[in-house]
Amino acid sequence: MVPDGRVERALAQTEMLAAFLHGTDSGHLWVGFSGGVDSTVLLHALRSSPNTVAIHIDHGLDPAAPEWAGHCRAVAREFGVAFESRSVRVDSHGNREDAARRARYRVWRELLAPGDVLALAHHADDQAETRVWQLLTGREPGGMPNARRLGVGCVVRPLLGVRRRDIIAYAQRHDLSWIDDPSNADLDVDRNLIRHRVMPRLEARHPGAVERLAARRTVPVARLRPLPLNETSEQGVLAWLLAAGLPTPSKAVAEIRRQSSARNDRMPRVGIVPGMQAWRYRTAWHLVADRQVSSPLEPVVLRVGSDWRGDAGRLTWRRAEWGLEAGLAVSMRPRQGGERIRPRGRNRTKTLKALFQEARVPPWQRAGWPLLYAGSDLVAVPNLALAHGLATPHGWAARWTPR
Repeated sequence: MVPDGRVERALAQTEMLAAFLHGTDSGHLWVGFSGGVDSTVLLHALRSSPNTVAIHIDHGLDPAAPEWAGHCRAVAREFGVAFESRSVRVDSHGNREDAARRARYRVWRELLAPGDVLALAHHADDQAETRVWQLLTGREPGGMPNARRLGVGCVVRPLLGVRRRDIIAYAQRHDLSWIDDPSNADLDVDRNLIRHRVMPRLEARHPGAVERLAARRTVPVARLRPLPLNETSEQGVLAWLLAAGLPTPSKAVAEIRRQSSARNDRMPRVGIVPGMQAWRYRTAWHLVADRQVSSPLEPVVLRVGSDWRGDAGRLTWRRAEWGLEAGLAVSMRPRQGGERIRPRGRNRTKTLKALFQEARVPPWQRAGWPLLYAGSDLVAVPNLALAHGLATPHGWAARWTPR
């Protein structure tokens, strides 16, 4: 598929779809297909993938629902895409929209097999409206995630950066036909009221408001504040993950909440997505990328005063009141476990573990923390301790900066 517009570029830039678009993925690419303009455009744009399947959910809430299912089947046939339909029962009393959403997700969760991806057609206007609705109803305005786990598969929303007007322009350019669901005009529904009455006024008063409200909001993990244990309600965990631009898998959210009550000497870890984990350390949870977790160092021989840089971090030297003698040959070795040192000025030895705890060194940095030996003697733990009896006045102190 050669990108020739905003829709195509958005799909081409969605990493989770890359293998499907290139025909190298063996799983199924399901496309949520209501028959409306948004899902029609998404299905048309993904029709070239040999593994694409349109999945239509009949909620049975409108007398025309059977006709809509027939329309969707015909459109899928026209696009050369496999088609499946499921019927669900939705309680017509109470919040029908919420009940219909839960029914859809139950079907999708059961449908997805390992390696399958479900693509949904939510776009930038939907995202902006969702955030306004969340603000007005007292929720954290994180919006909809670009991708997240669903059962054993994944959900992806590749069009969250595309405006509704661009989707309609695509549909008109390709002469597509679609269904207009009359329920979308019901102003008793909060989201419809926001869409038809609130957003146009915001956009008229503040041009670009939709793009700003829909923009992907992520805080670099390195700058994201830890999540205190006393803030691990379901909403608190969800907001924390969304602030980092991460999906919110229900199992991970539940496990973070469960492990928040573990003993204080535990340091549990919970996988969020491949390459990213949540670590509980002291009184808070921290998001840690795999690349931030240090690996044991390879032993290195160097001279005091000679800086060193490696994958795990950087070792530098500076003059200090007490330090090691310049030019002394030392070997930099990884932690093995059980090491002890008597720090200068103290009366007894301490374990390396105790030094780390005193200095609040995060556990994901400890494996790569260098230990400096002169022969078989541990003479320094950079930043933390200089061995008693081996320190030299006005010597060189080692400084370790983890990656």
